[in-house]
Amino acid sequence: MKVKKDNQPIIMFDGICNVCNHWVQFVIKRDPKGIFKFLSLQSDLACSLITDHTLNNKQLDSIILIDKDQIYTESTAILHIINKLTGPI
Repeated sequence: MKVKKDNQPIIMFDGICNVCNHWVQFVIKRDPKGIFKFLSLQSDLACSLITDHTLNNKQLDSIILIDKDQIYTESTAILHIINKLTGPI
């Protein structure tokens, strides 16, 4: 599956994790310009991105941010995401 390249950051998250789903809702409320795209780690597109970026399977239960061909995971991803948000954190 070919992934279209653009400059919009992609947040990949565990779609069956309640904490991850609440995190996504938190981000959406503070992203009025729609900076981020969201993608469940269980999707075919996420599997393709993970393969393209040679991430290993151990990161499949974490927050992953792809921003301008840079990969951030876990707390580093969260810090980069928060840096782009507006409104009260």
